[in-house]
Amino acid sequence: GALRSSWKTIQYNFVNFMKYLCILGMYSSVLVAYNYMPSAEGPLLSDIDIRTGFTRQQLVNNLAIAVLFQLYLTTFGFGINFLTSMCGVQQIQLMLNPIFESSSPSDFWGRRWNLVIHGILKRGVYKPVRTRYSRWAASLAAFVASGIFHEWLLSIVFYTDGDDDDNHEVVHTNKIIDSIIPGYGRNTLFFVWNAILIGLEYAFGGAAMFQLMKRHLPLTVVSLLVTSTALPMVHWFTNDYVRSDFFWDSQIGFPIIVRVQ
Repeated sequence: GALRSSWKTIQYNFVNFMKYLCILGMYSSVLVAYNYMPSAEGPLLSDIDIRTGFTRQQLVNNLAIAVLFQLYLTTFGFGINFLTSMCGVQQIQLMLNPIFESSSPSDFWGRRWNLVIHGILKRGVYKPVRTRYSRWAASLAAFVASGIFHEWLLSIVFYTDGDDDDNHEVVHTNKIIDSIIPGYGRNTLFFVWNAILIGLEYAFGGAAMFQLMKRHLPLTVVSLLVTSTALPMVHWFTNDYVRSDFFWDSQIGFPIIVRVQ
């Protein structure tokens, strides 16, 4: 059954929610000054050429937004856990600092990133497929299911209502951009790429070179190396959010510093 919460759990979730809310606000205060693209403009939404992700500008943007996503999930994960703990139910922690504390791609996705969704995919997709196929095939199926789920989320986040038309524009901080039509398919491609990384880990992760690096390099360095294997493709997942008004609308939910015109 569900674990019962305690006052210590309630306090822990509340303190961490407030702490990360302030961190998220400070971090967003920096990014908002650059329209959430701290380096030069990234590739066009329609551009999934793998080479675009290896430019210095795009790598900087991808890392900045990946950290932002981690802070969003961490902050509001603690917020949700605080509410559920007030109701007497103790939930697992949603995020365990995957970008800076992961030892491998499987550690990143399987034990640190969005553990609620991971648990759903493991029980609903991975385990049923694993009964008949290899662990990599089961992992691929789980990542494809995750991609499809996130494609559906795009249709919810970027819906158009009856007042929208082809000439609709999004306006923020004196910047006008065309309304965003989601680039369906790129989320799934991003997750398939990560499934390939998991497969490569299964095949070569036990090699002496990688084990030597894990033993002798600081965990943060190892984790950033792990993150770098997917970093050039992060904009396949994040560009729809960055180039729309998603972050501009959501930033009203936490303290932020902005320049007054």
